[in-house]
Amino acid sequence: MKNEFNIYNKAVLGLEMQSHSADVIQQSETDIGVWVNVWSHDLGDSHTFRIHDEEVAWWAEYYDEQQNKKQ
Repeated sequence: MKNEFNIYNKAVLGLEMQSHSADVIQQSETDIGVWVNVWSHDLGDSHTFRIHDEEVAWWAEYYDEQQNKKQ
């Protein structure tokens, strides 16, 4: 994956703004996604899941909106 500021990176930054732990993971040349890490206090365990492309777009837009408010 190129080190560029793309929709996936923006989605991760948007999630982090809301105290979520997330990572961009590229499983192959054409398969890239955002994975969110969730801690379950009840289970005492963490779980990782991939968010849908629509959610990636929403979190990237959220990040952009927050950046625009700072300007």
